Amino acid sequence: MRRFILLSAFTSLLLSYQPLAQAQDTTYGWRHSLIASLNLAQVSFSHWAPGGTDAFSYVASINGKSEKNAPMTNWATSYKLAFGQTKLDGQDTRKGDDEINIESMLTYKLGVHVNPYAAASLRTQFATGYQYPDSGARVAVSDLFDPAYIMQSAGVGWKPSAIFQTRVGLALREIFTNHYPQYAAEPLEAGSNKATRIQGGAESVSELQLPVDDNVLFRAKLDLFSPFKTMDRLVMHAESSLIAKVSKVFSAELTALFVNDPDLSPFTQIKQGLSLGISYAVL
Repeated sequence: MRRFILLSAFTSLLLSYQPLAQAQDTTYGWRHSLIASLNLAQVSFSHWAPGGTDAFSYVASINGKSEKNAPMTNWATSYKLAFGQTKLDGQDTRKGDDEINIESMLTYKLGVHVNPYAAASLRTQFATGYQYPDSGARVAVSDLFDPAYIMQSAGVGWKPSAIFQTRVGLALREIFTNHYPQYAAEPLEAGSNKATRIQGGAESVSELQLPVDDNVLFRAKLDLFSPFKTMDRLVMHAESSLIAKVSKVFSAELTALFVNDPDLSPFTQIKQGLSLGISYAVL
């Protein structure tokens, strides 16, 4: 628990440097934003003496947010959908990116520095995920809603500025599986085949959206969850992205995702990507 509190406090202090007065938003009603993007990469060779492998990859994504601001409440729902594949010459098409991430939060405004909230979130994927051993056929390890991570939480939130917000509360985390129960296995229970796992614990979520330049935006989000039964097995989900708008249509994006889940791996899982493609603001 001490580790959870220290990480939450450090993140809040590090990112929140704007005065509280800037956080007041008197624009009421619905606000919607939706950005669709498609990133492509392709290379092919013909009679190329140094050698090389033909390759093609794509990633399609949708990032959106719907927010209803009222004098006493704020209801915000954000969603991120992404899917991509890679095709190398002589190999089957492989999945490169796959994510469904939806979160909704209702905040009640008390007019003080901190305000109570209730939130719910869902994380899963679209298609079957595989591992590719050096020898032998591919092995399926995940699928749609297998696993699915659902979280409900309530607590207090702090929004010191328009670019930063953080919250701390109690949470209920459910892991649902079907063919791959290893994601829902209880720690230290060898051979467990439970398809569902429910954990009570404490959560901390911090978000930052910092304009670096007129056409450059930095985004960061840190999710921490500490189960009550195993407080030392802290679950961390941290993601960041640096988005540069090259023109009205083209943009470049550098992303990094860090996942630390001791029940799945003793190591921190890292995913990094650099892409250049088409990005269009639908709303």
